[in-house]
Amino acid sequence: MNAYPSRRTKGGLIDRDRVIPFHFNGRHYKGYPGDTLASALLANGVRVVARSLKYHRPRGVVGAGFEE
Repeated sequence: MNAYPSRRTKGGLIDRDRVIPFHFNGRHYKGYPGDTLASALLANGVRVVARSLKYHRPRGVVGAGFEE
């Protein structure tokens, strides 16, 4: 069973031979060479990356514009 349910096990342009550990919001995650930060976070199950300023609504990678 895949430990990362949102990540494909093969294919694409991701080099899965080397793991790159990184931190986001005080938590540890793993990515691969070729991943963007957004794709690595989504593959690790992170859906909320920020909150709106006024109402503190959750924002994902699509809703993370500069106007927030």
